[in-house]
Amino acid sequence: MKKTLFILFLFISCANQNNGIKGIGNLSILEYPDIKELNKWIESDSQYANVYQVRRYFENFVNDEFFEEEENQKRFNDITWLYMSEYQKKYAELLNKYEKNFKEYKELTSFVDSLIIIEYPIINEFTNEIFKLGYN
Repeated sequence: MKKTLFILFLFISCANQNNGIKGIGNLSILEYPDIKELNKWIESDSQYANVYQVRRYFENFVNDEFFEEEENQKRFNDITWLYMSEYQKKYAELLNKYEKNFKEYKELTSFVDSLIIIEYPIINEFTNEIFKLGYN
């Protein structure tokens, strides 16, 4: 269920492309940009609004210190908002591409998960760690 909600966030994500503005989204997903910076990112690419929603959603499954813990900083600090945005776009693209091949949504998401893990293994590791904890 938790992964399904995460996938729904991804599926409803828009397909806008990043305008290539330097510095947009280069902050670690473990941190939040200030609101002014986030709004600038969203103006550049509305996908960042969806990344923000997902980032907030993650907080429901971890303790308050998860994003600051040294081990997690070492493992996941290279996942940027930009990288997460690209991941979400790719995931939505794959869902759209293969949805006609599956009757069941769960089968579709399992198939897309198996494809995307190859290109984005660190995000798979990150989300598995978050959903494994399941605090809230």
